[in-house]
Amino acid sequence: MAPFGANASVLDSFLTEIVDSVRHKTAQRITDLIQLDFDALSPDRRKPYSDLNQELNQKYPLGSDGALVARCKQSLPQEEFGVFSNSFSECVIQYFRYLRDFSTADNQTKATKIRQLTSQCVIALGDSTYGIIMLPIVLSFSRVLAAVATNLDRNPSLIRDSSLIQAQDAEGGSGKVSFVEDAANVLREAFIKCLSGSAGVQRTSRPTPDDRRIGIYLTANSALKLFMRSRKLRNAQQIFNSIDAQSPPLSFYPAAQRVTYLYYLGRYHFANNHFLRAQQMLQTAYDQCHRQAVKHRRLILIYLVAANIIVGRFPSPVLLSRPEAADIGVRFAPLCKIIRSGDLGSFRKYLDLTSDSGQWFLKRSVLFQLRNRCEILVWRSLIRKCFLFVGYKGEEKKVPFLKLNYVQYGARWALDRQDATKVVNGHSPATEKYLDPEFAGMDEAIMETGFDPETGQYHDEYIGQDPPDDDDPEESPTLVEVESVVLSLIQQGLLKGFALHAIPRFAIPGSSHKGGPLNRGFPQVWGVISSRGNRLSVPGWVEEKNLDGRIH
Repeated sequence: MAPFGANASVLDSFLTEIVDSVRHKTAQRITDLIQLDFDALSPDRRKPYSDLNQELNQKYPLGSDGALVARCKQSLPQEEFGVFSNSFSECVIQYFRYLRDFSTADNQTKATKIRQLTSQCVIALGDSTYGIIMLPIVLSFSRVLAAVATNLDRNPSLIRDSSLIQAQDAEGGSGKVSFVEDAANVLREAFIKCLSGSAGVQRTSRPTPDDRRIGIYLTANSALKLFMRSRKLRNAQQIFNSIDAQSPPLSFYPAAQRVTYLYYLGRYHFANNHFLRAQQMLQTAYDQCHRQAVKHRRLILIYLVAANIIVGRFPSPVLLSRPEAADIGVRFAPLCKIIRSGDLGSFRKYLDLTSDSGQWFLKRSVLFQLRNRCEILVWRSLIRKCFLFVGYKGEEKKVPFLKLNYVQYGARWALDRQDATKVVNGHSPATEKYLDPEFAGMDEAIMETGFDPETGQYHDEYIGQDPPDDDDPEESPTLVEVESVVLSLIQQGLLKGFALHAIPRFAIPGSSHKGGPLNRGFPQVWGVISSRGNRLSVPGWVEEKNLDGRIH
């Protein structure tokens, strides 16, 4: 780009090039001129902006914005550019303010000005005649705004006072929102403008460079990044619903946009406990991600492996040996081993909030899904192992069965064994209750005096008797709890058979014709769960279709 500012006034030269670019609708030239990240520019490109900063501070210092506004509006006459002159001149004015105050403003002020500038550019994008020339700069600013908002969220010390500001939420109601959420709402408005496209253009047609729809997934990805970070999944859902209703097929867009969008769509379904949908989206994103993009493949792989484990697919050694899985396998491989072993105690310890592994999963927002959804798989492994060792295999054409008290003993042993590892100074905090020293010896005093702590009275007939201990609950898991687990597994199709309540046991009929009781009673988890899924119904994923409605 040739440096502007060869004339006496850098501002005049800048405005001349801006107006000429608008007149000829050279959108990329406008984007090249209006820069936000000056540090990323080469020294020769950075100098004109430094000169413009000095001129603005000399001629239009802070508090003299009226003259600057008049100068900009004069350069963009409404007679030539119509109503676009109002919205675009406001963009230029806000940019000059940002450029003038850039060297003295703090991080929060800079971020606020970028947010305001991006919002004004989105307004200009809606113009029916000249709006399309704003698309490249809106896309550029969207990426900058998303990066700035994320940086402020990760580094609260950069914020001057409070990150909460007064703004409208996604439904138009006013209230306090964080800067991240407010920035996401600005990007959502840009997404809506891009989604609306141009009048008369069919939804299924491929977007052209002068079609606003070319920015659908770029703006959506920027907004989704912030909505995910601010945990506003409801607003993310609005984006997915809008794409379902109006977007062209995702396959029309570049691979980088597809992969990023599918990653966020997979994260969304994972957070909403739709793990089959999440698995499909994340697998597609991983397959389409370039092999050299190790950082991105690693990020996708964390959630892909987590979703796969929940639906019964464990990662192979080949997958975990890839570069992007270098520090992932050491977290997930032990979890898979524990699930296969049926060790409830080790499972709860490994995913405990106080454990190093639990904190690793928590930081990546997969801990509670793994704890809630994988424990039933641990129970299934425990039941299978108990059947293998002590179950009746069905000799002489009798129905194979497993007594549920064996499962109860196995579960208690695993949990007690884990509790025993927590013993400190000869005491187990998992089984012993705290007793204040002042109440030590209370049982002996009750036996000696006949005092009833429930009524506060003394009874001679209580003297010499042990205090009643009828309130102690039965050790967990109880037989009823084990029976409930078995019934749940049967209901989910992860066990094949029936449970008897009168004589607690799990029976596996028809095993002689299905390859034995193990094959019959314990079907493959992934096969059962995947059979419930429907590949054609993943909300938020618009695929290219033939005329007969079949997906390519």
